[in-house]
Amino acid sequence: MSRNEAGERLGARGTQARFVDWRVVGAEPPSGLVLVDKPAGPSSFAVVADLRRRYRTKAGHAGTLDPLATGLLLVLLGRGTRLARYLVGLDKRYRTEIRLGMRTSTGDGEGEVVEETPIPIEDEILALEGDVELTVPAASAVKIGGERAYRLHRRGVAVEMPVRSSTIHALRIVRYAPPLLELDLHVSSGTYVRSVADALGGHCRWLRRTAVGPFRVEDADAERVLPLLAALVHLPERELDNDEARLVRSGRGIAGAGEGPVALWTGDGELLAVGQADAGTIRPETVLG
Repeated sequence: MSRNEAGERLGARGTQARFVDWRVVGAEPPSGLVLVDKPAGPSSFAVVADLRRRYRTKAGHAGTLDPLATGLLLVLLGRGTRLARYLVGLDKRYRTEIRLGMRTSTGDGEGEVVEETPIPIEDEILALEGDVELTVPAASAVKIGGERAYRLHRRGVAVEMPVRSSTIHALRIVRYAPPLLELDLHVSSGTYVRSVADALGGHCRWLRRTAVGPFRVEDADAERVLPLLAALVHLPERELDNDEARLVRSGRGIAGAGEGPVALWTGDGELLAVGQADAGTIRPETVLG
């Protein structure tokens, strides 16, 4: 599915499903997806905590951003928190400025300079596109021996960081003005852009997430709660009749083609469940209704 097609489906699902104005006195706390344009400074946890207080319901994110990073953060509310597993694996898009020739201990400007390196030429930079092995930054949330790596780093504990397989689907040079380099990146889930900068012999000066799957930072609005169905715009969908809905609610499978997760919804636009399609049957996996 192209990004334009996904955007059209997102708009259609947003109007198809019923919106609840959470500000109405006595209204039930909302369940859905909020697209947030996170500023530099607060952690992802702080942004989630703020929305939890604002909407008076449980909340969780579907992929963290470093405090110094800005851009798109997906925050799920209420029953929507159960959908995180279907969002965390989406590809990400970033814009970043890298200071070439100077590696730091954290992969960004906050760390100490640990090595001066040769400035790569443009062809060397573009060669990084594709499947790559990247070392996870020391100042990251990855657990080492049961403890977050960034906590070990703050205490000065030296550890060997794991290497992670990633895919850089697209790498575009926006500006090449050594020692500064600005990139537009489309990467697989779990890719650390600071690791990309380190692989090029530099560190990130700033980082902005511009998209997560079909969701774009231009559409971010912390005051708008997208319906549950719209949160799964990237999945195939199936409208259920009354008999099928009763089966799904009771945890029983229904006939259906395809393979993988399917958004199952009712005629009023409400997401009832996410099912797993396999061998001609769709079995409920996450029932929300």
